Amino acid sequence: MAADARRYFDNAATSYPKPEPVYAALDRWARDWGATAGRAAHPAAVAGSRLLFDLRRELAALVGGDADRVVLTKSATEALNLALFSLAAPGDVVAHGPLEHNAVMRPLTHLAAARGVRLVEAPGDGHGRVTPDAFARFVEAQRPDVFVTLHASNVHGLAQDAGALGDICRKRAVWFVLDAAQTGGCLPLDAAAMGVDALCLAGHKGLLGPTGIGALVLSARAAENTRPLIHGGTGSVSEKETMPDFLPDALEAGTPNTFGAAGLLAGVRYLAERTVADAAQCEAELRGRLLERLRPIPGLRIFGDDPGPAVAVVSVAAAMAPSDLAHLLDERYGVAVRAGLHCAPRAHRFLGTAPAGTVRFAPGLFTPAKVIDEVVDALAEILRSPS
Repeated sequence: MAADARRYFDNAATSYPKPEPVYAALDRWARDWGATAGRAAHPAAVAGSRLLFDLRRELAALVGGDADRVVLTKSATEALNLALFSLAAPGDVVAHGPLEHNAVMRPLTHLAAARGVRLVEAPGDGHGRVTPDAFARFVEAQRPDVFVTLHASNVHGLAQDAGALGDICRKRAVWFVLDAAQTGGCLPLDAAAMGVDALCLAGHKGLLGPTGIGALVLSARAAENTRPLIHGGTGSVSEKETMPDFLPDALEAGTPNTFGAAGLLAGVRYLAERTVADAAQCEAELRGRLLERLRPIPGLRIFGDDPGPAVAVVSVAAAMAPSDLAHLLDERYGVAVRAGLHCAPRAHRFLGTAPAGTVRFAPGLFTPAKVIDEVVDALAEILRSPS
């Protein structure tokens, strides 16, 4: 059975539904073109190359980067791995925040074991956000070589002042890697102004594209220091058995995901026309309504109930196991949420919700405001009469 778009509250995992132009672009590419970009000179292949060029240019304009330094990946996870494996040298000190997703912590744990990288955790406030004043003192004491952190938590939705953190990193010559999986398309971004060396984006969340595509947006100095994760064909300098030494080819071995690129480009164009500021306002209103309706429910712990920048993500915990609560929301009311650790066990240890985790509500750009009330009423009814 298809998901009920009205009651789909799992947009923090993957946005749904997509704008109609995204579906149209995917269908049009599959039917009318469909060739491999950059591998031939016939019209279909040239169209693929043009598609990738347009995506880099328009995505860079949306997030404040340079099109020549936009690397297309299969996910934000791949972008994070590419950045961290390139910028963290053996023996370096790598700092991270208290709430990091496994897309950050698993590469870092591997680097600690394989390269002797020393991991240090920056202090967070009561919600786990790294505040600029505390971070400045931390940087002076720990002298990290790299700092990687999320822009907004996938557990409670609160965003950090990435621009202030980036300014501190820039002044101290610390590489700044920003996990913007939750904020790309949801909050305004300007990678250059924020001092981000490696902006890591997921195409399938707030950017409204399909799964299987993401991007890494590099600063000029980071681009000079980034090395490929995989090696293979690129359609360029094919006479050599070594990777090209220029972007994006140096970091994009293998057949490009032109299908994903077609959908993502349509999502980026939709956001550019609507504006990310408008999308952020929409999410803020949905989040505010969700919090307002959740607060009166007896015995409910709410995570992320704090003013300031945020995406439309709120987690809750009650006496009932999160998995059971999520199951009943789905079975009785057709509400799709996510329960558990959300691939962020470190965040749940910080928030005191491990090992069970939370139930996460994540409305999206196309969630009708009145459905917030319906979903919260369903939650309250289950908690009153769980059986």
